[in-house]
Amino acid sequence: MRAALRRPCLGPADSPTAVACGSYTVDMDRVTVQPRDDVTEPLPAVHLIPTEWRLLRQFVRHPDQVLTHTELLTAVWGPGHEAHDEYLRVYLNSLRRKLEPDPARPRHLITEPGLGHRFEPGP
Repeated sequence: MRAALRRPCLGPADSPTAVACGSYTVDMDRVTVQPRDDVTEPLPAVHLIPTEWRLLRQFVRHPDQVLTHTELLTAVWGPGHEAHDEYLRVYLNSLRRKLEPDPARPRHLITEPGLGHRFEPGP
């Protein structure tokens, strides 16, 4: 049962398949993160582990929407993990290091103090 809950569900048909996140394009269908075509500086390759993909998928499905810690923890790790805020903190910091131009000042993976986190797509 736990293994089935960890597996991603198919999202709604109108979910975006590719979104801009800083200098990268995140393609949810191909499960890749590639430098955008209009970026001239060389960028390192980005490899996301499965947990980072599940977390990013939640953000991409709900752009510009604040997702609470409970919503994210339940969607990514399953029921019963609502109290494990440290999981969310660790993986969100990892995503920021990989995708944000300046992880200390995130422009795309935003923390809303006391509320949760939100994803702002775009360059």
